[in-house]
Parts: sequence; C-alpha cells; structure tokens
Amino acid sequence: MKIGLLSIGTEILLGDTVNTNLAKLGSELYNSGNTLTHEVTVSDIDEEIIAGFAYLHNLCDVVITCGGLGPTEDDITREVIAEYLNIELELDEAHVEFMKKRWQARGLMMPETNIKQALLPKNSTKLTNTQGTAPGSLIEVESKKIFILPGPPREFIPLVQDELIPRLMKESSDKVKNYQFILFYNQAESSLAQEINKFKPEAIDIAYLASKGIIKLRYDKNTITNDQEESFLQNLRDTFTDDIIAYENIDISKILLDLLLEKELTLSFVESVTGGELSARLTKNPGSSKVLKGSSIVYTNEAKKLLLENDTNLKNWPQLTEVLSEKALLDYASDLNLTILGEAGPISSSKYGIGEIFITIANNEKLVSSKHKLNGNREEIIQRAVNKALWELIKFVKNLY
Repeated sequence: MKIGLLSIGTEILLGDTVNTNLAKLGSELYNSGNTLTHEVTVSDIDEEIIAGFAYLHNLCDVVITCGGLGPTEDDITREVIAEYLNIELELDEAHVEFMKKRWQARGLMMPETNIKQALLPKNSTKLTNTQGTAPGSLIEVESKKIFILPGPPREFIPLVQDELIPRLMKESSDKVKNYQFILFYNQAESSLAQEINKFKPEAIDIAYLASKGIIKLRYDKNTITNDQEESFLQNLRDTFTDDIIAYENIDISKILLDLLLEKELTLSFVESVTGGELSARLTKNPGSSKVLKGSSIVYTNEAKKLLLENDTNLKNWPQLTEVLSEKALLDYASDLNLTILGEAGPISSSKYGIGEIFITIANNEKLVSSKHKLNGNREEIIQRAVNKALWELIKFVKNLY
C-alpha cells in the first residue's frame, strides 16, 4: 500500500513552522506495519494544492492532507480537493450547532466565517475532531482513500491515531509487519552492519538509523523463523555484550528512569556543556519526580564558584567535575549525582578542545570519572553528550546495584 502525505502551509515552506506532523505520521504508520511512501509540502495557493494533490493521487492508494481546514480565507483545502474530485460540499448543520456551543461555553459568539468549517464533501465520512472545531473527512473514490485532516498537531495526531490508523489496519490486505528494535551505543553504523552481516539470516531485512551516538536496528520478525531469530539474537548478545541498550524502541532516558525506579534510587545533576538538556530529557518521562531531586546549571565560572567551598582550580575540568559531583551529592541528598562539563563549540572558551567532555558519577561509596571526545556541530555535541551521560549512568547503576 502506497501512502502519501500532502502538507499544506506556506509557513512550513518559509521555515516558520517545523513539520512535526510528518515525523509523527511516519512513526505511527511505521509502528502499525505501514509505510509513508511519499510526502509533498505546498503553499496555501489553490494551484499548488491541486498540483501536489494530483501528484500523490496518481501515485498512492491513500492520500492524507494536513492543514487548511481553518476558518480564514487562506484555508481552502476542502474546497480545492472537492473541486478537483468534482464533489459537492454540504453543510453539516449539526456541526454548526456544535461549534456555536463551544464558542458560547467561552462566553463568545461564533464568527460567521467559522461556518465554512462545517462544510464536508458529499458522501464522505466525517472524522470527529475531539481537540478542535474542524472535523476531518474520509473520501473514497475509485478504490482510493483520501483523508482530509486539520493541521495543528494537537488535532492532527489524535485523528491519525483514532481514525486513520485503525481504518488502514482493518482494511489493509498487506501482512502487518512485526518489527523488533534493538538499540546500540558506542558503535559506528558501518562497523555494526559489517559485523552483523557475518551472522544474520539471509532472509532478514535489517534497517539501521543512527542518531547522536545511538543506533537503532530494526527488522521484521515475520521474515524469519523463531529458531533463526533466537540464534541471531544470541550472536548479537555475544558480539555486542557491552553496547546493547535495549531490545525495544524506547528513549534512553526512559530506560534510565525505569532502572532508577526499580532500584529505588534518586539522582541529581550538575550541568555545564548540556545547559539543562540532560535534566530536561529525563523529566519528559512521567514519574521522573520520584527520581530527580534537582539539577544545577553551572554555565559560567561564577556559577561554579557558588557551589564550591574551596579554591578548586576551575581550569582543571577533570578535577572540577569530581568536586562538583561530590558537593551536589550532599547538597541534594541524592543517591547518585552526575556532573558533566565540556566544550560544545564552535569556539573553545578553555584549554580543552571542541567536543571534549568530562563526566563524573558519584554515590556515597564510589566516584567514577571519564573523558570523551564527541564529534559534530554544537547542537550535535550537546545531544551526544546527553546520550553519553545517560548511558554512563545506566552502566554505573547496573554495575553497582
């Protein structure tokens, strides 16, 4: 099944808005055993919408449009698609009343311009939007499905999850893929693939995705037998004993959080080079308040001095990480502390090179320090440093608890 997305919005092409809907749709389809095969982004001009839609309509079994269902004059997706397909638009009176009540609940009168949001293609299936006033539509013509969905992510994503995915899974004749994920750290993608090719089953189709020091391996379990898979996994364990993060598609911060919750351990951070990204990554996960006691961002020497009680050499970062870590361990009364200093660039402000990172992890009995050299631009170094710190913490906890 070929599936195409038509993203509509001049703001995307101008760079004012990041198309997060594309990434989320691709992920949702992927996890359901389908694949997004094409994507086109066009401006809010009718000729451009028609051109993009016609291209996808000719290529794909399913076309999903995203955006252009609002009440303003540049929201013309419904009208343009209906005209192209030679389908009339009909006013859904019940939806007009629904919108009026929503406005009244806010103590306001609904503008007349909003009525256009209740126009639906004739004989289409209305897709209820629980997060906004613009309903989605499903048009079925000539064995093809066209999903017309709103653009705001908080409206688009629930409709994808609750309406689009279930309908595609129910009616798809394709065999649903059963994906297995394995996450690796500290491996180059080419080296990893070269080693795995030595023992992988011939029938298995492996995909690799590298991101900031972490490599995600994916394969379809349906392509191999249980015995072949067990042999393959055993070879992976034997070959990459210290480099496998997890056997599921999960963020490394969630792995750390689950581990700390299981061990009933608390944590604190002292961050310099990561500027709060480390604690932010952990706290994106529900339940992190049971683990993270606090985090200090010491981006300048003045900030570092506030945590110190002696004349520690601020220019000696390996020593400084250890002193800061031991101090924060006491100040936060946490079971663990991780302190991270380093240079992200693009210009070094110290005697250390761009990408040099120093990490210290401490508990009441042990202190472990390490130095790492990370590659990339400033943002890549910061994200690699976050992943490195999380992975070092996971190893520390597994080794000592």
